[in-house]
Amino acid sequence: MNTKISELKRNLMSGVTPAMATPIAADGYSVHTAVIPQLVDFLIGHGVKGLFAGGSTGEGIALDLAERQKLHAATMDAVNGRVPVLVHVGALRTDHALALARHAEAIGADAIAAMTPYFYGLDDDSLAVYFQEIAAAAPNTPLIVYDIPQLAVNGVSPALLARLGRELPTLAGIKSSRADAAQIRNLLDARPERIVALAGNEPIALGLLALGMDGLLSGLSTAVPEPLVALTQAVAAGDLAEAQRQQTIIRQVLALTPAGQRIGWIKAILHERGIPVGPAVRPRLTPTGPFWPAIERLLAS
Repeated sequence: MNTKISELKRNLMSGVTPAMATPIAADGYSVHTAVIPQLVDFLIGHGVKGLFAGGSTGEGIALDLAERQKLHAATMDAVNGRVPVLVHVGALRTDHALALARHAEAIGADAIAAMTPYFYGLDDDSLAVYFQEIAAAAPNTPLIVYDIPQLAVNGVSPALLARLGRELPTLAGIKSSRADAAQIRNLLDARPERIVALAGNEPIALGLLALGMDGLLSGLSTAVPEPLVALTQAVAAGDLAEAQRQQTIIRQVLALTPAGQRIGWIKAILHERGIPVGPAVRPRLTPTGPFWPAIERLLAS
């Protein structure tokens, strides 16, 4: 397991792992697996380091269990070992999370990632048991804990992360979407050295990398990977001026997001770029563009 964890960290370091949009069929709720290879090839061709299937941007928690499993298997097939695939197994109910974790291990996922249960507030003891049971359901697969308290209500505290590091030999990483740099630093101080730390807050991505995060796990990059890949490459090369320029572009792109329609907007951009990912899962709406021409001008600036 230590070899798997160190290999995962090495592969994801100093790079971008897109939270893949999920192609949805005309019925609005089923995964359109035929489009997944096209999206995977597009992202790998733009230099991403890994792929995250079924996360927040991938609308995983809005899909039925069978559709989530179909998405995960189709993604693994399309990637075919070219980059690591992280499969999101987090769920409101533990039994659903365990079923997804077992399936992810069976299809050979490089890692599982689990968002905390959402809506109902939980203490650290409850969250520890949740992550322990998920880890036990996939004992041969590295586990990444997913910290997004602004949406899930429950976050991963530094104390919980340190505890999981002691108790779970499969703990391989944390993905945090927090905007609070002080709390991010507290998480970095508490993490075991072996695990990878991925930042999910795009408006301050450069600052989080400078703070000590190892790489990015980004929803925007599933449709507009260029500035996020360029940002991580500039940081790795020690080119602060170029990294700052790319961070400015990222913020300018994000400023174009229609209020409350981020996922639909991302899918609309992918449509305009030639990848027919379908609509957002309802009740989220898919806005009408065009959006890509303005983004393309920013990238060329």
